Amino acid sequence: MILEIKVIAQILEVIEFLLIFVFALTNLAFMQSAQASGFDGFAVKFYDGDNITIVQSGIKTKVRLACIDAPELKQKSGQSSRKVLKSLVAGKRFRLNVLTKDRFGRLIAEVFITDKHSDKYSYNVNKALVEQGHAHFYNPSSKGCEGYASAEQVAQAQHLGIWQDGDRIELPSEFRRENY
Repeated sequence: MILEIKVIAQILEVIEFLLIFVFALTNLAFMQSAQASGFDGFAVKFYDGDNITIVQSGIKTKVRLACIDAPELKQKSGQSSRKVLKSLVAGKRFRLNVLTKDRFGRLIAEVFITDKHSDKYSYNVNKALVEQGHAHFYNPSSKGCEGYASAEQVAQAQHLGIWQDGDRIELPSEFRRENY
């Protein structure tokens, strides 16, 4: 009887390992596919200025825009940041440059839409939000995100969007820490 319980416990451990392994492989294949193919899709929900839900082949996936941090909806400029993101992406096909996944399972990605003058996915929506002052540059991993810091400096110098009162702003991370 004790031997049977030990065998069953070992079988369950093997099954658990296999399930985790299959999940990890599926997740890895999805990430590699997303990075290699550019992950074409379309957005269906805009939570705020840096979080969206997309659909590709009928599958919904949450995406956190990489390299930026937009104001929270309850912050000054939060609603306008979401409105600008929606105006740039809604109804358009786009590609993601997936950098990683976060602890919540969201893809962390740059969003590219087609340029006005070509069919190439060359217009970086994330960087455009920073350039226009609707988000600030945020790069906790210190990977990628080339050109964002200089885009933010230009927006600050021109007092665009969140920088309209100079550099006296409450960063979204500070707002979250104090209010959530």
